[in-house]
Amino acid sequence: MRIIIAVGARPHVVKIAPLLPELSRAGFVCDVAFTGSRDVEHPDDAGGEVAFFGVKMLTPRWFLDIGTGTQATEAGRAMIEFESLFARERPDCAFVVGDVSATLAAAVSAAKAGIPVVHLDAGLRCGDLRVPEEVNRVLISRVTSMHLTPTEDALENLEDEGVDPERIRFVGNMLAESVIRHADTVPPIDVSALFGTASSRFVLGCFHRPENLGAPERLGAIMAGLGSLTCPTVIPDTNGLASALASAGIEVPGQVTIIEPVTYPMMLALERQAAAVVTDSSGVQEESCTLCTPCVTVRECTEQTVTIRISANRLVPAHPEVIAAAVTLAIEQPPTWPVPQRWDRAVSDRVVRALKRGVRPLA
Repeated sequence: MRIIIAVGARPHVVKIAPLLPELSRAGFVCDVAFTGSRDVEHPDDAGGEVAFFGVKMLTPRWFLDIGTGTQATEAGRAMIEFESLFARERPDCAFVVGDVSATLAAAVSAAKAGIPVVHLDAGLRCGDLRVPEEVNRVLISRVTSMHLTPTEDALENLEDEGVDPERIRFVGNMLAESVIRHADTVPPIDVSALFGTASSRFVLGCFHRPENLGAPERLGAIMAGLGSLTCPTVIPDTNGLASALASAGIEVPGQVTIIEPVTYPMMLALERQAAAVVTDSSGVQEESCTLCTPCVTVRECTEQTVTIRISANRLVPAHPEVIAAAVTLAIEQPPTWPVPQRWDRAVSDRVVRALKRGVRPLA
């Protein structure tokens, strides 16, 4: 079976990196189509591998260079590129990951070309169609031939929506497998020495969603909540946080240190050593759960419902007092939640077994 894997966002790279060797060993012919440019992350090619975000993976065969813009602009450019690619290459299936606009574009383009779609991370739902990624998730599921779900909740969501159970495979969380494999090689770090914080005990922040960065009142509330904590907060500047703060005229509290963007291994080190994590990132919610670090999510809703259910994560509104109270409680309570089912080292094996059973076209 020949597979084209669509990869774009950082979480895609993290999830696909450990899966690609397993697919190759199983006899699948896999080519990666990266929606960015070869120059975007300045990849360092070496022996057929490339390093993105500090993660090594098979060098993509195609760099589509769709650029950045509004979600509609990115999706439109990606559809044009994927339509051309699938028409030329005619793979046996298209493998898409996650819920970004380029993922939707790849899935729709493949389906229109009569190419079966396999969706990794299928079935996640937050229940709010005002969230752009929720729209993407719902639409992708309509054109998917094989749904690879990370949780039982996701499997049940798809069945409730009328998806044929024969098309659903509960494989587990590929990001969790990647975290487990990479965490073995990540050394401890001295946060106070590296970033000048007053204490080595710290809270890690990560914010990138327009829901927060694009709303000055929410962003100000988050900063106020973090600034009232008794320990310092370290926040990598992901997706223009510092710029958003400057544009809104929001001062960074003295207890908060904004640092340059970090590699994936460094992010894992920070997540593992933090007393708690405060975020709006779906992937960081999964990573902190896997690393046994309590998480507080500042959003109206989350698709990572399993992390809420097992008490690894708390969903809170953007109010300073509520954020501070939730973080304090998270730090004080021991991380004793159960590991979600199939968040382990064998996810890639289950993906391989699912693909070996064959991908049945929708029609």
